[in-house]
Amino acid sequence: MDGHTKLAQQSRTWLIDAFFELLTQQGYETLTVKAIADQAQLSRRTFYRFFKDKSAILDYLGQQFLTDYAAALQTLDPKTVTFDDIVMLFFHFMWQRRKRLHCLIQQNLFMTRLPTMMSQAAQLYQQFEAPWHRAGSPEQIKLLMTFMLGGYWTVINDWLAHDDPVPPEELANNLLLALKTKRS
Repeated sequence: MDGHTKLAQQSRTWLIDAFFELLTQQGYETLTVKAIADQAQLSRRTFYRFFKDKSAILDYLGQQFLTDYAAALQTLDPKTVTFDDIVMLFFHFMWQRRKRLHCLIQQNLFMTRLPTMMSQAAQLYQQFEAPWHRAGSPEQIKLLMTFMLGGYWTVINDWLAHDDPVPPEELANNLLLALKTKRS
């Protein structure tokens, strides 16, 4: 990686860090590009080199989230992975990002990202081969991903809204137990 690329990545990181630091102090609606750039000790021109506006930061974070989650899924062996493994990985993945997710939840920005994430979820489903994945029409896969992601997203929103959320293993195990409990 050359020096220019490294500096660009660092500048983007500073802007994102500044965005979250300011979100802990004020509402998203009152947050300005100037305030973000000032907090990052960068110019507004530098901000606009990376982001069209402050909502573009959320778009970037969502895309980065999916990229990172896809990479995490690739660490699992698709031949031996279980549904339990995926659930545990998912909640650990979210736990590692809990401080920023908590901030987004507190600002009512987390649930608003769900439609964007859903539009890209079917693609992720097709990239990861799991034993229980079934071939289906694009409409069926979209329906399945909408159903699953909507549930997961709501659980994450409820879980990480707390200042002291339960550990990911506890949440994952409780969810798996609830899914496996037979109703009479």
